[in-house]
Amino acid sequence: MIFFGTKGVKSTLKSGEFNCPQCNNTQNYKHIKVKKFFTLYFIPIIPLDSLGEYVECRNCKGTFVPNVLDKESQNNEFMAHYEYAMRHSMVRMMLADGKIDENEKKIVLEMINKFGDNDLSEIQLDELIIDIKKDNKETTHYLKSIAPSLNEHGKETIIKCALHIACSDGDFDESEEQMLIKMAEALEMSSSHLKGIFSEMFESESIEK
Repeated sequence: MIFFGTKGVKSTLKSGEFNCPQCNNTQNYKHIKVKKFFTLYFIPIIPLDSLGEYVECRNCKGTFVPNVLDKESQNNEFMAHYEYAMRHSMVRMMLADGKIDENEKKIVLEMINKFGDNDLSEIQLDELIIDIKKDNKETTHYLKSIAPSLNEHGKETIIKCALHIACSDGDFDESEEQMLIKMAEALEMSSSHLKGIFSEMFESESIEK
């Protein structure tokens, strides 16, 4: 039997120091490129398409779009795609069970302001909820656009935040579970990796499921 397929292979283009937006100070970084390879017996053989590039902070493990290295754009919207995907994911998860819990709103705001570059107020969150309810695009659309620019730590951060929100009302239902599965697939995260995150959460907290 012949085993063949594709996989993403990472290579470091360069490294150095940059101003990490998440650490808010100077840190070492790696500029990483991800390229799809055809594999034979799980060994990369033939290079195919480029899957994207990202800059990884060696300290916090956060990942950012490459122009974070451009000093002229460090205070601009270089995190726009990531930030909107994060916000969209958090709000969609809150709305997954068809109701909005005040505790969920509080946690969504905390998560957005912890991992985003631009803080949100309660009023702005309410406006964002209205906008996202009108948005016909699924959460997976936004997550797929940033997946190539995220390392495993970045992907885990988004899924863990969404799971934390889903469990904040003490009831993790099927609609929320299905959304998390779709989010993980959009981020190219394996089912075993997702199950590991579930297990970690359910072991540390008493959740009704």
